[in-house]
Amino acid sequence: MADDPKKKGRDRELVSEQEHEVAYVMRTAEVTRQKALEAIREAGPGREKVMEYLQSKIEGIKR
Repeated sequence: MADDPKKKGRDRELVSEQEHEVAYVMRTAEVTRQKALEAIREAGPGREKVMEYLQSKIEGIKR
């Protein structure tokens, strides 16, 4: 039986360097693969932390 995508467990809050998860970060944050991987490595596996990291980098560039 497939996982229920409506359930929000610990795995849904994490992001790894697996290709589909990197692609999700790239698509969501509109960044390159390299930037997505850098964010995952620097911010750790927390999806929210990765997005915050990328947002701070984008804001830093705009200044």
